[in-house]
Amino acid sequence: MIISKRSIPRRTVLRGLGATLSLPFLDAMVPALSAQAPATKRLSTVYIPMGAHMPEWTPASKDGLLTQLSPSLSPLEKVRNYISVVQNLELKNAYPGTHATSNAAFLSAATAKWTESSDYYLGTTADQVAAKQIGQATRLPSIELAMDLLTVVGQCDNGYACVYQNNLSWASPTSPLPGGL
Repeated sequence: MIISKRSIPRRTVLRGLGATLSLPFLDAMVPALSAQAPATKRLSTVYIPMGAHMPEWTPASKDGLLTQLSPSLSPLEKVRNYISVVQNLELKNAYPGTHATSNAAFLSAATAKWTESSDYYLGTTADQVAAKQIGQATRLPSIELAMDLLTVVGQCDNGYACVYQNNLSWASPTSPLPGGL
């Protein structure tokens, strides 16, 4: 060590330290929507309770790959290679096939408890299971939207409580998530 009467200014030392310290690469350091931006996984489900003209929704595929999107899915063309379309499923737990039991089984695959009271019981829905896993990377882990809300109280459909018909998403078997607009 050499001792001299010269001193190094504090700011010079701090500037030098700044160059020697390294930070881990943070996702926030990349501009949004750039090629380097990390991909955020998303899950979207569409429920059409009264049915649909299926050729408008069913995409063409070959060997399990989407070759051409259907007219209703065509706005997703830019991300076609990242889409999985699941179709031709049957939910036997939705039977006897009432509006309430069909809505309830859509994302839960569970049988709705037959009740007209507040002791309803269903199951945690798939969207909420996914939100716990992939929703940690977003500000809002889950967003539930609905276009219809039946506002009667009590029995809505053949002895089933209205909660089954009004809520597609459930955080737990006894916690429906309202999504009415």
